[in-house]
Amino acid sequence: MNLEQFYVFPINSALNSTKRKLIEAQIEENAQLFERDVEYKWLKRGDEKFLRILSSPVTIEIVFHVDRVELYGAAPAWARALFTKARKKELQERIQEVLIVAGFVK
Repeated sequence: MNLEQFYVFPINSALNSTKRKLIEAQIEENAQLFERDVEYKWLKRGDEKFLRILSSPVTIEIVFHVDRVELYGAAPAWARALFTKARKKELQERIQEVLIVAGFVK
């Protein structure tokens, strides 16, 4: 499955260790919303720092740049069919909330 870019969020400050811990806490608090096991791992690809979240059958990658955060996802066709406009909006709002809580934006 190829990753597809879903969202780009402008940010005011870059990723640091404090923000990473706040993001991890948010993932732990919200994991039950997925109704499946959630795994996550911080990775690096060149200069890119990103977070990979796995909740079978969905893969989400959140790439952290100095001025923006990009969210990518991949899922089989049957799972993408369940990703309605309302669910996309909900995901976008949840990510924005996490970015605010972690101090990326005000």
